[in-house]
Amino acid sequence: ILLSLFTLSVTAAQKRKMKQKMRVELRKLSAMTELETKTIQNVWHLDLSTRWRLYRHWLQTYQSFIRRRILQHEQQYQAAAERLAELRLQEDLCILREAKVVGMTTTGAAKYRQILQKVEPRIVIVEEAAEVLEAHTITTLSKACQHLILIGDHQQLKPSANVYDLAKNFNLEVSLFERLVKVNFPFVCLRYQHRMRPEIAQLLNPHIYQDLENHPSVLKYENIKGVLSNLFFVEHDFPEQEIQEGKSHQNPHEAQFVVELCKYFLCQDYLPSQITILTTYTGQLFCLRKLMPAKTFAGVKVHVVDKYQGEENDIILLSLVRSNKEERSGFLQISNRICVALSRAKKGLYCIGNMRMLGKIPLWSKIIHTLREKGYIGRSLMLCCQNHPETKTLVSTAADFIRVPEGGCSRPCECRLSCGHVCTRACHPYDTEHKEYQCLKPCQKVLCKDGHRCPQLCYEPCGQCMVKVEKIISKCGHRQMVPCSTPDAEFLCQEPCQKKLNCGHTCNKFCGQECNTRCPELVTVALKCGHIQQVKCWISEEMKHGMPVECKTKCSVTLQCGHVCQGSCHTCFEGRFHKPCKSPCKRFLVCSHRCQQPCTTECPPCQLDCQNHCIHSRCKKKCGESCSPCAEPCEWRCQHYQCTSLCSEPCNRPRCNVPCTKRLPCGHSCIGLCGEPCPKKCLVCDHEEVTQIFFGFEEDPDARFVQLEDCGHVFESQGLDHYMDEDDGVIKLKVCPVCQTPIRKNLRYGTIVQRRLYEIERVKEKIQGPIQEIESRRQSLQAALAGNAVLRRNLPLKYLMLEDKLRAPVLSSKSIGLIENQLNFYSRLADLTNSMDKIEASERNGLRKRLDEVQVWLDRPRISFTGQELSDLQVEIQRVTYLLSLLARCNGASGRITPALAKEIATVRVILEGTKKLTDEDEAVVKAKLERLCSALPTSGLGISEAERVQIVSAIGCPRGHWFKCKNGHIYVIGECGGAMERGVCPECSAAIGGTNHNLDSTNSLASEMDGATHAAWSDTANNLLNWAELRRLL
Repeated sequence: ILLSLFTLSVTAAQKRKMKQKMRVELRKLSAMTELETKTIQNVWHLDLSTRWRLYRHWLQTYQSFIRRRILQHEQQYQAAAERLAELRLQEDLCILREAKVVGMTTTGAAKYRQILQKVEPRIVIVEEAAEVLEAHTITTLSKACQHLILIGDHQQLKPSANVYDLAKNFNLEVSLFERLVKVNFPFVCLRYQHRMRPEIAQLLNPHIYQDLENHPSVLKYENIKGVLSNLFFVEHDFPEQEIQEGKSHQNPHEAQFVVELCKYFLCQDYLPSQITILTTYTGQLFCLRKLMPAKTFAGVKVHVVDKYQGEENDIILLSLVRSNKEERSGFLQISNRICVALSRAKKGLYCIGNMRMLGKIPLWSKIIHTLREKGYIGRSLMLCCQNHPETKTLVSTAADFIRVPEGGCSRPCECRLSCGHVCTRACHPYDTEHKEYQCLKPCQKVLCKDGHRCPQLCYEPCGQCMVKVEKIISKCGHRQMVPCSTPDAEFLCQEPCQKKLNCGHTCNKFCGQECNTRCPELVTVALKCGHIQQVKCWISEEMKHGMPVECKTKCSVTLQCGHVCQGSCHTCFEGRFHKPCKSPCKRFLVCSHRCQQPCTTECPPCQLDCQNHCIHSRCKKKCGESCSPCAEPCEWRCQHYQCTSLCSEPCNRPRCNVPCTKRLPCGHSCIGLCGEPCPKKCLVCDHEEVTQIFFGFEEDPDARFVQLEDCGHVFESQGLDHYMDEDDGVIKLKVCPVCQTPIRKNLRYGTIVQRRLYEIERVKEKIQGPIQEIESRRQSLQAALAGNAVLRRNLPLKYLMLEDKLRAPVLSSKSIGLIENQLNFYSRLADLTNSMDKIEASERNGLRKRLDEVQVWLDRPRISFTGQELSDLQVEIQRVTYLLSLLARCNGASGRITPALAKEIATVRVILEGTKKLTDEDEAVVKAKLERLCSALPTSGLGISEAERVQIVSAIGCPRGHWFKCKNGHIYVIGECGGAMERGVCPECSAAIGGTNHNLDSTNSLASEMDGATHAAWSDTANNLLNWAELRRLL
């Protein structure tokens, strides 16, 4: 987590830059030739641009290889697909040859024409032949065909062609069936119809069909419920609407009427699948669907007439749509569509349209005449209530259906329900037994022997009686208001409990509840840190058994930065590790932004977006990163001078002071200078604002003005020139004298701006640090880390974390300093952990807890260590070092400690094991006492005094790093270079000692307790010339 946060905060901008560079390179097409690639000896010796060209060559070569493979596979696939298709055709052919009857569509017949030619059917039957193009019929025939049977009705819909002009000019819409009938080719006409009831059939006979007879089955249909007539045409004169730029039409009046009529039939207990709504135009179809919510009309079919040929339903509702002053009837004058529209209904047909207009069409005139003779046409449809047959309702518009809200009539239902209440709905022909009705009146059922009635609504389940009555609770004798149906033995008494807990406090639960095992009363306790705090009573009892309690007392210590610490006693580890200061910095950075980080002695690089821009482009980096200089030519030119430098370089031309000759939009002369952007202010129109005294020359008659592009303020040129040329000795951008906005873009003062930006860039580079120095420090730290076997063994996760940090592609001076400090501190912790085997096992848990606290605090994410953090950390690690040294001496001198020494040791332990911060006075006391103890106590289990150890090391005369110990802790020395070159046997325990080829035996280790060495004389660390003292200095 530390690594990811640190890396993102430092290298996010660099990553974006790398990604942008890669995108640019990936879009390029230039690549090496094959001949160039053969001359390359080592790719690592190529510059970056050449490597990209080599990469693109490899990429193109690989893409060519893949394309060839794809082409080969494609050809193989195509051949296999053709073979498979041929096999499937053969398979189908085998199946079809065994079949007596084969059925398929005309499209399928065209698709499998080869199979049909091989099957050679002798008899071909075409159903709906009048609707099939002649070409489609012909393609189904083979040379073996002996009998062609066409079944259809040429008076219904014709074949549909995709191109209207071809259909009309070449009679493509005339089917083979119709052509043969019209030339009196022998045919058979069926006389009986099995669909329509006679009232509906008379609309077609004799106006469309001659001698059409009704089959006896159609005479047995029941009448349509809720209406007086099974057939009715509703007349109206409401106009239509054109939609889709005149390509279609809709009639809202008809759509609303048909939808309400459909809802009325649904109330008559008809299923949605028994009703179909037909219309002659697609526009009306969409209008109908908008008016029909799916919840109410689910299952009702809505179609245009052309898509419903061959279909039928019990009830058909037909909307004819057309109604206009011009009396244009459109599709309605085509007899085929009329025939289809009027012949879909089985039991009931209800149509709405402008019959006056349609009556001028001959066929419609005959049909309307028949309707008038039979009384099946009018301006209103007569509805009839099933429950009250004497009640009739006329409807001519959708609003009229309000008088039949539930499909019956407007009278109330008045049916007595099983619960005894009366149905509150209006007369309804559906759900006559009221099985689905929910009575919303209060329930009157008696629930208990006391006569309490059910409080629920009538349709809801009653449940148990919940009326509160007074009962005496048998367990405690208290009187309580208990639900009537609840036995007193099952009720939890709600009286406050009066029992005393073990702690002496009264239980705060109810009488019927089990008493608290953990008393929640607040009591005042003294914590280990010495602060007084209120905690729950049960916590105070647990504290006696060692339960830790977080002290919430404010720290309030003044930190080194001067701010008061905002942490608590707990979060600051009782003053040993203070919480990082979060006070806002508020200092201005070199880029003119305020520092966004909390309190810090050294502000980190600015992470806001860079504001530097010129006339050509804007910098896209973060403000703290070095800007890429603009490489475009400078645009500062006029008729007198022209700059030939690049935009990011100082200009090589003087300022032009010739007045500008241009005119402003207001018509007055420009107040600016030649070659500069014209100020937007006018000396005449904005006289008071322009001549307001600032530099002192504004009222001069020949004064000229310059407008700053960053903020828009206008200044007199002579005064502004002097202001910009002043050197204030501060590295920062010049700012507007009025609003303090930094001046980043101005052609006249481009040289000054570029000089200031150059100085700021140098500061940025200084903050980031020299690349060579950072890289050198990286390599040194990597070498030190690689040779730190103690850290790798005792803190492996921290070792890997530091390894990853040192591999980061971009590091700054601040980040490398953070890693350096972390390496040193973790190394100290690892050394202390490694030395814990020198103390008694009973003492190790306490010391381990101390080390864990230090590591938890050290693991916190941070950009860098503040002075306060370094001070706190150094003091605490020194404290643990003192404690470990003391415990190790005590362990080595066990049995030889006198009462006087024990008293001294106890005094030092009280200071070192305390939880308060180790002060300078405390450290002085500890040092003084440890110096007196050093001469009296042996060190690190050697069994000798400190004076004796010094004498032995001096007598042997070997440098540091030559002393080692076997696996049982017995000390020996290796002479010469200090590297083990031969194996031996320990004279004390016969364990293996020494090693071969400068590699120490794995069971042996460095005896740092003899000479204080941190690494062997012959080791990677020693050979890389790194020494512990130098690293310690960096802390």
